[in-house]
Amino acid sequence: MSAVAAEWIKLRSLRSTWWALGAGVSLALALTVLGASTVIARWDPDRTADQAAMGIVVAVYVGVVLAQLPLGMLGTMAVSGEHASGMIDTTFVAVPSRARVLLAKAAVLSGVAAGASLLIAVPGYLFGRLVAARFHPSALPAAAWTVIAGGTLMIVVTTLVGLALGAVLRNGAAAVAALAAIVLVLPFVARTLPWGEPVNRFLPTYPALQLIEQAPDIMPVWAAFTVLGAWGVVPLLAAVAVVSAQPPRLE
Repeated sequence: MSAVAAEWIKLRSLRSTWWALGAGVSLALALTVLGASTVIARWDPDRTADQAAMGIVVAVYVGVVLAQLPLGMLGTMAVSGEHASGMIDTTFVAVPSRARVLLAKAAVLSGVAAGASLLIAVPGYLFGRLVAARFHPSALPAAAWTVIAGGTLMIVVTTLVGLALGAVLRNGAAAVAALAAIVLVLPFVARTLPWGEPVNRFLPTYPALQLIEQAPDIMPVWAAFTVLGAWGVVPLLAAVAVVSAQPPRLE
C-alpha cells in the first residue's frame, strides 16, 4: 500500500499529469457534447424511451474512448519521465522490488483512467438526457452496462499499455509512437488487408468499438472483453519481467 501511495503522490505532483488529464478530458467532453447534439438531432421522432436511453449512452462512450490516447500518453510519462530525470534509480532504492513499483503505478493509473472516464461520461450523459428530453429517455437499459464497461475498460487498458511501453522502451517519444501504432495505425492497416479481420480481433481497438456499438459484432461479448482485458494484463506482465531482469539505466 505504501508503494501505491508513493506513486500517487508522484503522479499528482507532476504538471504533465494535469496537462494530459485536462487535455484528454476537455477534448473528449467537448466532442461528446458536439457528437451527442448532432446524433440526437437526427433521431427519428418515433424513437422509444429505451432506444433514446441507449442512444445517449452510446454517444457518450464514443466520446469517452476519444480520450484514450492522451491517457495512454499519461501512462508512458508515468515511467519514462522517471527514466529521463534519473528518479527511477531512487525509486528502485526505496522499493527494491521493481515488479512492485510497476504494479503500484498500474494500480494508480487504472484508478486515474477510470476516474477520467467518469469526468467525461457523467456530464456527457446528463447533457444527452437534456438534449433528448423530448424522447423521455428511460433509465439505463441493461444493454447500456456493456457499453459503459467496454468504454471504461478501453480507457484503462490504453493507459496500462502506455505504462508497459514506457517501462520497456524507457523513452517517452518512442513509447508514445508505439502506443499510437497499436491503437491507431495497426487497426487501420489491418482493415486494408484481405486477412485483416482476424487480425483486428486480437487488437484492442476493434473489441472496444464493438462493445460501444460502433463496429459490427465479429465475436461474442465475452470474447471482446477477454481480448480487451488481455491487452491490459499481458503487456504489463511482460514489462514487469523486463524491468525485473534489467537494472535501471544509470546516466
